[in-house]
Amino acid sequence: MHRNLKLGLYGLVLAGLLGGTASWVTATGKTVNLRVDGQLRQVHTDAADVEGVLQAAHVAVGAHDLVAPDESAAVSDGDSVVVRRGHLLHLTVNGKARDVWVNADSVDEALNQLGYGTQNLVSVSRSKRLDAGATSLSITSPKLLTFRADGKTLQVLAFGPTVKQALAQAHLRLGAHDLVSPALTSAIRDRQVVTVQRVSYKYSVVRQDIPFDVVRQDDPNRPAGSSAVLSAGRTGVRQMTYQLRFVDGKLVGRTVYDNRLVKSPVSQQTAVGTQQAGPVPAGTAQQIASQMVAARGWGGDQFSCLVSLWNKESGWRTDAANPSGAYGIPQALPGSKMASAGADWQTSARTQISWGLGYIASVYGSPCSAWAHSQATDWY
Repeated sequence: MHRNLKLGLYGLVLAGLLGGTASWVTATGKTVNLRVDGQLRQVHTDAADVEGVLQAAHVAVGAHDLVAPDESAAVSDGDSVVVRRGHLLHLTVNGKARDVWVNADSVDEALNQLGYGTQNLVSVSRSKRLDAGATSLSITSPKLLTFRADGKTLQVLAFGPTVKQALAQAHLRLGAHDLVSPALTSAIRDRQVVTVQRVSYKYSVVRQDIPFDVVRQDDPNRPAGSSAVLSAGRTGVRQMTYQLRFVDGKLVGRTVYDNRLVKSPVSQQTAVGTQQAGPVPAGTAQQIASQMVAARGWGGDQFSCLVSLWNKESGWRTDAANPSGAYGIPQALPGSKMASAGADWQTSARTQISWGLGYIASVYGSPCSAWAHSQATDWY
């Protein structure tokens, strides 16, 4: 780098870009144009080389200063000598610190010497002149980042130094709940991919019915198996508010935000009869049977056979019970078979007769056939 800088300085001298005030040294011989950090002075001396000219001008050269031509070079009348002072930079590049020496008058010139172009971010003004002391200087190189947000991909040269600042440089605004990967506080890296997920919330209100309870109360004044509603029940209402979470427009979660009872349910009060009915008189049971026999198309002779059959089996009593488990007017075995004809099979003559006639029709075809079998075998 020094060699190139010297060549540049030589070119500067040859171009005759000199001017300024003159400083006279009492001597005879030659006049040399001396430029120190851009300040021109004329030195009259009889020195034979550049070193002698500098001594005549009382210009001391430090270890990091640059002299062109070299101090050993011969000088003639009208020649030019350029001295560029060395300046110490406490340089931090992308977070890494080092000390460098430059032969420049300004920050901009120093950056050019170090190879940092205008695309880099500098901590001080580029026009700042470098003084005799050390100068602290931070340089941040731009990094190519790929941002993925809102269904689009965007490439941006960003300086950061963190993801949060890079997002601002890319003009991407974040919502209060948006997710960013990597984290906002992360340092950016060249060719890094930054993903932004848009997070939003909505609310959904749902009303739900609350079934009412049925409270049953025993009523000994009502026949067993019967019931009556004393006071109607009322369905309650509960209002549920759900918070819905969306990521990039897709529903990803639902939580209960509010649970409120709008209307309480009211229990229904029902009376359930527990009164046990007494046996149905045989005459009454036979009247029911006569009607049901006729409804099946059987004549009076069939009814007479039926009366004989069930006189023998149960005496037409609805509560007739046999140790074998047979029960009721038709002596069903077991008695619970009659539940297929009605839930009140234990007490209802109509239910028992209905089942009994169905049994006779399916097994024997008619009451007289059933009676004939009973006489022959003592059962049917």
